[in-house]
Amino acid sequence: MLRPLCYSAVSILLYKINEVITVINEERMLNEFIELVSVPCPSKDEKQEAEMIMTKLRELGLEPEMDNAHLKTGGTCGNVWAYVKGNVPDAPVLFFEAHMDSVAPTTGTKVVRKDGVLYSDGTTTLGGDDKVGVAAMLEAVRALKEEGASHGDVQLCFTVSEEIGCLGVVNMDKSWIKADYGYCMDIGGAPGEITYAAPKLYDIYVTVKGKAAHAGIAPEEGVNSIMLTAEALSKLPAYGRIDSETTFNVGLFNAGLGSNIVCPEAKFVIDMRSLNVPKLEQLKDDTMALIKEVVEAGKGQVEFEVVEGSPAVSVDVDHDCIKLARRAAEKLNFPVEMKTTGGCSDGNYLCGYGLPCALLATGMSNVHTTEEYLKEEDLYNTARWVYGIIKEAAAK
Repeated sequence: MLRPLCYSAVSILLYKINEVITVINEERMLNEFIELVSVPCPSKDEKQEAEMIMTKLRELGLEPEMDNAHLKTGGTCGNVWAYVKGNVPDAPVLFFEAHMDSVAPTTGTKVVRKDGVLYSDGTTTLGGDDKVGVAAMLEAVRALKEEGASHGDVQLCFTVSEEIGCLGVVNMDKSWIKADYGYCMDIGGAPGEITYAAPKLYDIYVTVKGKAAHAGIAPEEGVNSIMLTAEALSKLPAYGRIDSETTFNVGLFNAGLGSNIVCPEAKFVIDMRSLNVPKLEQLKDDTMALIKEVVEAGKGQVEFEVVEGSPAVSVDVDHDCIKLARRAAEKLNFPVEMKTTGGCSDGNYLCGYGLPCALLATGMSNVHTTEEYLKEEDLYNTARWVYGIIKEAAAK
């Protein structure tokens, strides 16, 4: 009696997997991805991309809106939003987000297809960061419409200027978010990888002030800010990877008026981030206290400007947001891996706005370089995963 039951269960599972695989039209999605990356879309100038996406959303029977984020960012357009009304009223409302801009060089992208992998022709980035996310969201909604599938409400958001500080999401009106939880489609790795935690970030702008003097005639009358800075940084207990949760980097330095002048002022910027927020706060306070102590001991002065770069992403692995994405991936036979990251994205700010938000891997590889590439299989599977999550939420 067990064998027929087992066979039936396997048959149902295979049918469900095949259903999701076949509803995604690979040829159509590939052509749309190529179309999306061909449009110039540098940060702060995504207008052509936004207009193309809004046209596609209208063709899907949706009513896209553009917000006014660009009035604050100085860009040519705002974030694009759309709401897909569902037919399962008690399903959770889902939020999917991807950004429209790509890093330079991003104009005139020509896609080269070789052995199941997509590249640019080497003169630009490919733009898979983040057009995979954009294409996946469009194709999944298109499949829902074509299949007449049962689904809950779905909110879509396509943001601007992510690559230069997540300016689109920083300047959005968070009251526009109408979802229970969400997914940021913007991280490397194969579909099935779920990132549930990302760090809080601080940028600390440090100005060390000394005293100018002629370096050859009266150096003893000056206070060299470069040397004070060097002394302070040499006293740091650690830098680079502090531990498994925390990193620390001095990334910018500017000082000096001339080789014959005792340097009166030096400026540098510290990037520090951690998955552990209390640990990061302590590191920030300890670092500034140490620098201040060393500089003042050398008869200099120091000023700090602390800028919070992004809040932390922290979604419990038992949260419905994570479990839903995991179940959908498992039903597609995607290898599931739970991950953390040291990078920051729009997802950090969405979590900071109170929306539980996980990052879903989209297959993007070697991003921010002209060697960027994307496996076709990952492109199509990203759309299958979005579609599967929406269907799974309705079933729940």
